[in-house]
Amino acid sequence: MGKISVHTDHFSDAAQALDEIEAAGWHVVEMDVPAVRNESHWHTFSTRIYILEGVLNITDSARDRVLQAGPGSRVDVPARVLHSEDSAGYRIVAGMSVDPATLIGPIDLDPADL
Repeated sequence: MGKISVHTDHFSDAAQALDEIEAAGWHVVEMDVPAVRNESHWHTFSTRIYILEGVLNITDSARDRVLQAGPGSRVDVPARVLHSEDSAGYRIVAGMSVDPATLIGPIDLDPADL
């Protein structure tokens, strides 16, 4: 099983993040994420999250480790890794390993189903 990693000072602006996502052949998602505090969950896909504004605290549940990511940070979340998020809100550009248009049903999956 993979692990979550945070790369601080990884990029300088959205254009650089978009270039990196596209060069990797990933699918781009841009969004403003409202305040969130969720339970441990997992996804069937991998994600690279580029923090443009705000701060994300992400817990790698399997390792009981909280990682903090602010502007300029890239957060790598492999598929099938239990995690939870806590934030007052943040703005991102993200790369997804799958086309988000193909996702059906909830994307936050129950740890019991892992």
